[in-house]
Amino acid sequence: MKRMLYLFLLLVAMPSFADELPKTCLGKYGGKMPGYSVEKNGVMLDIDAHDVYITVAEDKIIYIGGDLELSGEYAVFKQSKNEYLIKSQLDNGKSLHYELEFIWNKKENTLYIAPKNGQSEVYLERLDR
Repeated sequence: MKRMLYLFLLLVAMPSFADELPKTCLGKYGGKMPGYSVEKNGVMLDIDAHDVYITVAEDKIIYIGGDLELSGEYAVFKQSKNEYLIKSQLDNGKSLHYELEFIWNKKENTLYIAPKNGQSEVYLERLDR
Protein backbone atom coordinates (compact mmCIF):
# COMPACT_ATOMS: atom_id res chain seq x y z
CA MET A 1 0.00 0.00 0.00
CA LYS A 2 2.85 2.35 0.86
CA ARG A 3 4.48 1.69 -2.53
CA MET A 4 1.21 2.45 -4.29
CA LEU A 5 1.04 5.80 -2.50
CA TYR A 6 4.63 6.66 -3.51
CA LEU A 7 3.91 5.68 -7.10
CA PHE A 8 0.75 7.79 -7.14
CA LEU A 9 2.59 10.82 -5.70
CA LEU A 10 5.37 10.43 -8.24
CA LEU A 11 2.93 10.30 -11.15
CA VAL A 12 1.03 13.33 -9.87
CA ALA A 13 4.23 15.32 -9.34
CA MET A 14 5.78 14.41 -12.72
CA PRO A 15 4.26 17.25 -14.78
CA SER A 16 5.71 19.76 -12.32
CA PHE A 17 9.23 18.71 -13.41
CA ALA A 18 8.66 20.34 -16.78
CA ASP A 19 9.94 23.87 -17.24
CA GLU A 20 8.51 26.82 -19.11
CA LEU A 21 10.00 28.38 -22.19
CA PRO A 22 11.02 32.01 -21.82
CA LYS A 23 8.70 34.31 -23.78
CA THR A 24 11.68 35.27 -25.97
CA CYS A 25 11.55 31.77 -27.52
CA LEU A 26 8.03 32.24 -28.89
CA GLY A 27 7.93 33.04 -32.60
CA LYS A 28 8.71 31.70 -36.05
CA TYR A 29 11.90 29.91 -37.09
CA GLY A 30 12.98 28.74 -40.53
CA GLY A 31 15.72 27.04 -42.47
CA LYS A 32 16.53 24.47 -45.13
CA MET A 33 16.54 20.77 -44.27
CA PRO A 34 19.01 18.80 -46.39
CA GLY A 35 17.75 15.73 -48.23
CA TYR A 36 17.84 12.38 -46.44
CA SER A 37 16.61 8.77 -46.63
CA VAL A 38 14.26 7.00 -44.23
CA GLU A 39 13.06 3.45 -43.94
CA LYS A 40 9.33 2.87 -43.67
CA ASN A 41 7.97 -0.70 -43.50
CA GLY A 42 11.19 -2.05 -45.02
CA VAL A 43 11.13 0.40 -47.93
CA MET A 44 13.74 3.15 -48.30
CA LEU A 45 12.27 6.56 -49.11
CA ASP A 46 14.35 9.50 -50.33
CA ILE A 47 13.27 12.90 -49.02
CA ASP A 48 14.46 15.89 -51.05
CA ALA A 49 15.85 19.02 -49.44
CA HIS A 50 13.04 21.34 -48.37
CA ASP A 51 12.29 24.47 -46.36
CA VAL A 52 11.19 23.96 -42.76
CA TYR A 53 9.25 26.46 -40.64
CA ILE A 54 8.50 26.05 -36.94
CA THR A 55 6.20 28.34 -35.00
CA VAL A 56 6.50 28.13 -31.23
CA ALA A 57 3.41 29.48 -29.43
CA GLU A 58 2.54 29.38 -25.73
CA ASP A 59 0.31 26.33 -26.10
CA LYS A 60 1.46 24.56 -29.28
CA ILE A 61 4.08 24.09 -31.97
CA ILE A 62 3.36 24.23 -35.68
CA TYR A 63 5.74 22.41 -38.04
CA ILE A 64 5.64 23.10 -41.78
CA GLY A 65 7.99 21.17 -44.05
CA GLY A 66 7.31 20.91 -47.76
CA ASP A 67 3.63 20.02 -48.15
CA LEU A 68 3.38 18.68 -44.60
CA GLU A 69 1.83 20.68 -41.76
CA LEU A 70 1.75 19.26 -38.23
CA SER A 71 0.82 20.83 -34.91
CA GLY A 72 0.51 19.79 -31.32
CA GLU A 73 1.46 20.21 -27.70
CA TYR A 74 4.91 20.19 -26.18
CA ALA A 75 6.81 19.86 -22.92
CA VAL A 76 9.96 21.78 -22.03
CA PHE A 77 12.99 20.71 -20.00
CA LYS A 78 15.84 23.10 -19.20
CA GLN A 79 19.12 21.40 -20.11
CA SER A 80 21.60 24.15 -19.27
CA LYS A 81 21.79 27.88 -18.71
CA ASN A 82 21.12 28.59 -22.40
CA GLU A 83 19.47 25.42 -23.75
CA TYR A 84 15.92 24.09 -23.48
CA LEU A 85 14.79 20.69 -24.76
CA ILE A 86 11.34 20.80 -26.36
CA LYS A 87 9.58 17.45 -26.78
CA SER A 88 6.54 17.63 -29.02
CA GLN A 89 3.67 15.35 -30.04
CA LEU A 90 2.54 16.53 -33.47
CA ASP A 91 -0.18 15.37 -35.85
CA ASN A 92 -1.96 16.52 -38.98
CA GLY A 93 -5.44 16.12 -37.49
CA LYS A 94 -5.91 12.89 -39.44
CA SER A 95 -3.75 9.79 -39.42
CA LEU A 96 -0.19 11.12 -39.15
CA HIS A 97 1.38 11.33 -35.68
CA TYR A 98 4.99 12.32 -35.13
CA GLU A 99 7.26 12.97 -32.17
CA LEU A 100 9.91 15.65 -32.67
CA GLU A 101 12.52 17.03 -30.32
CA PHE A 102 13.95 20.52 -30.62
CA ILE A 103 16.67 22.33 -28.71
CA TRP A 104 16.24 26.07 -28.32
CA ASN A 105 19.43 28.02 -27.69
CA LYS A 106 18.59 31.13 -25.71
CA LYS A 107 21.93 32.85 -26.38
CA GLU A 108 21.89 32.31 -30.17
CA ASN A 109 18.07 32.39 -30.48
CA THR A 110 18.13 29.33 -32.76
CA LEU A 111 16.09 26.15 -32.85
CA TYR A 112 17.81 22.82 -33.56
CA ILE A 113 15.79 19.87 -34.85
CA ALA A 114 17.20 16.66 -33.37
CA PRO A 115 17.50 14.06 -36.15
CA LYS A 116 15.28 10.98 -35.98
CA ASN A 117 15.02 7.86 -38.19
CA GLY A 118 17.63 9.08 -40.70
CA GLN A 119 16.32 12.63 -40.78
CA SER A 120 18.97 15.34 -41.27
CA GLU A 121 19.81 17.71 -38.47
CA VAL A 122 19.02 21.35 -39.07
CA TYR A 123 19.46 24.65 -37.27
CA LEU A 124 16.62 27.11 -37.77
CA GLU A 125 17.08 30.86 -37.51
CA ARG A 126 14.60 33.24 -35.90
CA LEU A 127 12.51 34.91 -38.62
CA ASP A 128 10.36 37.41 -36.71
CA ARG A 129 12.76 39.54 -34.70
